[in-house]
Amino acid sequence: MNNTPFHENKLWQESYVVLMDIHEAFDEHKDGENEEIAEKVIESATNVTAKIADGLSRIDRRFGRQILQDTIGFVAVVRTHLAVAWGRGLVDDELFRTLDGKYDTLSNSLQQVR
Repeated sequence: MNNTPFHENKLWQESYVVLMDIHEAFDEHKDGENEEIAEKVIESATNVTAKIADGLSRIDRRFGRQILQDTIGFVAVVRTHLAVAWGRGLVDDELFRTLDGKYDTLSNSLQQVR
C-alpha cells in the first residue's frame, strides 16, 4: 500500500508482537494431548501476521486494503482458537484476557485502515 517495508508498519508490528506472545504461551503445548489446539492457535496467529504483511505489500492500494479488511476474519479465527484453548485449560484467565484483548485491539486497528 506504500513504499515502506511492511515490517516497519505499526499494524504489522502490533501483530508480530502478539504472535510472539502466542508462541511463548503455546510452544510448550506442541507435544502431547493438547498439541492440536496449540498448533491451531499458532497457525492462525501466524496467518494473521502474514496476511497483514501481504496487504501492506501490495502496490494496488484498494486490493491491499481489501486484504487487510479480510484479515479481520482471520483475527476472529485466532480469538476462537484462543477461547477453545482457554476452555480446555491450556491458558489461564489472565493470559486469555491479555491475548484476546490484544487481538481485539488489532481487529479494531484493521477496521480503521482507509
